[in-house]
Amino acid sequence: MIPKIQRARSGGRTRVALCVPVVLITLVAGAVGTASCGQGSPGVASPPAPRTVTPRAEPSATQTLPQASELPKHAVTSDKKPMLSPGRTMATGYTGNDFLTGLAKDWKVRLEKPVEQEMPGGKMRTYVHGRGKNGMAMSAGYADHKNMSSLLCYAGTKEPGDFEFLASCTGLDVAGIDHAKASSWLDRAKKETDSLCKRQVTKTGIEQKYVVSGVLVSGPVRMLLYRTYEQYSLRILGGAAV
Repeated sequence: MIPKIQRARSGGRTRVALCVPVVLITLVAGAVGTASCGQGSPGVASPPAPRTVTPRAEPSATQTLPQASELPKHAVTSDKKPMLSPGRTMATGYTGNDFLTGLAKDWKVRLEKPVEQEMPGGKMRTYVHGRGKNGMAMSAGYADHKNMSSLLCYAGTKEPGDFEFLASCTGLDVAGIDHAKASSWLDRAKKETDSLCKRQVTKTGIEQKYVVSGVLVSGPVRMLLYRTYEQYSLRILGGAAV
């Protein structure tokens, strides 16, 4: 069911609000967490949490984005993370509402009402944030206010079972995703980012660093895993690599 858009004029400006199905709106309350080791991402809003960082600016029109073949296949340090374009519509008519509702129910994540957030460059996007236990959280973004363009899922690193939440997020039901490949990729991404993060902490003595996995391109999305000393952040962005 596609959310409806309502427009209202106030002081000469037109404001756009997203109306989502009642089943989604009724799962209200909670805010989401971000990683402590500085996880910025272009075109994606990080939900509010005890620790936040400044999001990286969106790529400008003059920047050259990497080809799919140029994206890293294995974990890299933050200074070598790939420059990806912002999340774009995953599929026309795909709101992800049923998936989010099921995910929230299975993992006892409380969803908030949709909110408008201003992104770098003044662009507005609609987000639905949610929060569960042990830092477990998610944030769904809508670049055009109605079709899903991004999904961020967060989990702590201290409770082994919490990582399964991220595995559930790779089951996003938009057509074209190879879920078996995504599951295998996530297992490998965890092992590689765990190892690299540990080496970085040992080398620098700084826990507030982050590392990034290789990028998976599957159907209409790109997936990458951020790993910090205390948190994982799985980012699923709409729009295949250039």
